[in-house]
Amino acid sequence: MMSRDNRQLKRLTSLSILLFLLCACHRGSINVPESFPFTLADVNSVQLKAAQQYGLSHTLKSREQLDRVSDRLVRITNCPYYRIDRLTHSVPYLTRGASDLLETIGRDFQKSLKKHKLGTYRIIVTSVLRTEEDVRRLMKKNNNAVKKSTHQYATTFDITYSRFDHINGTQATQKQLKYLLGEVLSELRNKGRCYVMYERQQSCFHITSRR
Repeated sequence: MMSRDNRQLKRLTSLSILLFLLCACHRGSINVPESFPFTLADVNSVQLKAAQQYGLSHTLKSREQLDRVSDRLVRITNCPYYRIDRLTHSVPYLTRGASDLLETIGRDFQKSLKKHKLGTYRIIVTSVLRTEEDVRRLMKKNNNAVKKSTHQYATTFDITYSRFDHINGTQATQKQLKYLLGEVLSELRNKGRCYVMYERQQSCFHITSRR
């Protein structure tokens, strides 16, 4: 017959194991840094060279000229991996290479969320293709806008890191989501898939495809 001390020891051991497992699961769901250690600083001149190499051969003066290049572009719409924000100074078109890159970013981001036992989120695209007319209008509103924009070649898009579209599951902090998105972008950049600029004032990642 098991003594009282042995029974108590067994209960304590079982309780300790249960607490350890619960803590391990809890750590698995929140073990994501909130600091941002990634150096993503590909300047406009570097991104512009890639945009001109892989994007449209010439910029569009206005949106009325979109029909001229429609066969070379992909219209991007909301999908399981990303959401298109309300666009005020751009239109939702990208080259095939840039469109594939955007979907890869969204898919890899969700894989990372799943790995860390977090819920499902979509990234939010805030800017895409700009015509010369769009650039002029934006320069009147935004002092950081440049006349020779990579957005004019349909290779470039912006993804905000201040907002994410929560679909379901465990919620994460904005800083954790920003970290995981930065990690995904850093890995794709290191593989030669893209150039990335971490823009603090605009709260976005400015990304140009290299294919």
